[in-house]
Amino acid sequence: MRILLVQSPVGRPEAPIYPIGLACLAGALGAHECLGIDLSLADSPGEAFQEKLSSSDPDVVAISVRNIDDSSYPVTHWYLDSFGEIMEVLGKWKGTVIAGGAGFSIYPERIMKLWPRIDIAMVGEGELALPLLLEHLDGAPGPLWLKNRIARPPRPSLEKMSLPDYSIFPASDYPGKGSVGVQTRRGCVFNCAYCTYKSLSGNGFRLRSVEDVVKDIQEVRNQGFKSFMFVDSVFDYPRDYFDHLVSALSGIEDIPPWGAWMSESVPFASLEAMYEAGCRWVDFSPDVITEKGWKLMGKGGSLKNLWPVVKQARKVGLAVGINFFSASPGENFIALIQKFLFMTKARLFLGWGETFVNIGTIRLYRGAPLAESLYPGEELFKPVFYKPRGLADLTVRAFQAIRRRRR
Repeated sequence: MRILLVQSPVGRPEAPIYPIGLACLAGALGAHECLGIDLSLADSPGEAFQEKLSSSDPDVVAISVRNIDDSSYPVTHWYLDSFGEIMEVLGKWKGTVIAGGAGFSIYPERIMKLWPRIDIAMVGEGELALPLLLEHLDGAPGPLWLKNRIARPPRPSLEKMSLPDYSIFPASDYPGKGSVGVQTRRGCVFNCAYCTYKSLSGNGFRLRSVEDVVKDIQEVRNQGFKSFMFVDSVFDYPRDYFDHLVSALSGIEDIPPWGAWMSESVPFASLEAMYEAGCRWVDFSPDVITEKGWKLMGKGGSLKNLWPVVKQARKVGLAVGINFFSASPGENFIALIQKFLFMTKARLFLGWGETFVNIGTIRLYRGAPLAESLYPGEELFKPVFYKPRGLADLTVRAFQAIRRRRR
């Protein structure tokens, strides 16, 4: 079969995010002819899609919806508006439409109801499931996990998966041959209250072999990408695997600069080893600033590690990002001020141009523990936030308005 893999457009100018999920699908579909188009790069997505659809004449269109909105407060951008434009283009097309992706997987029934042109919903990971669905479309019996046009396949072992095909979305299509994602594991062992990662990818790590990760990075380099980011929920767990991987990275010739999401408890010596292996930036996501907030948000490790580990990361030469929420259980206006003070302290004393602090707001999605406790059984499709109140809300609104103007 001929499969057209489509990254849904975002509906506004944004820094493009490489569609790693579709590259993984392309790698798994070696028995089929795969074509790709990233509509987030197109000035006129509807026209670009119509042209690609006509010229490629696919049997199946598989569309990835990474996010349904940008989780931003108080002004929220709705990505599904631009997804609707693609559905309109497909209105008179006669082939099979499959939709999936992380954002889509949280709300498959609702999105299918809005756009009945979708023939099959892929919930979760599709590398092993999509080939079976294509066999079904070609006449084979349907898999047991396909019911009412919604596919909910079991989570695959990453040891059985093919390597991603990065060539389907060439580096030359991205500004400056920008950053690409590399994945070493799926699932998570942590219990952050706001996060949907466990509901999407499972409770516990499924690890790729270090040898496969090395091959991925070599292919990223060979394809011409100038940098890459490990898109794992947290890069430094489990520790034995992390140490083995960093050691292997140090042996890759001409490795592009890279970054990763880290826990606050990463050993100091590991940060230096990462730098020597080509790492040039790290991100931390403490989210909260008080011990009470840390406990109520289900964070692992200790908040006491935050400032020392940020300081050490800068000392070894890494750029650092720190992410907070403007409001969270157990925290108040004073905590918000503490976060702004931390931002000022970090940028003044650790390097203004190499230390970045983001203060966002919790968007409550179905499947996240905090959402289920505050709004049990509710869909939460339209944006609902755990937002600050009173003076804290006014402060956040002013802060976000300044950020939008600067952008």
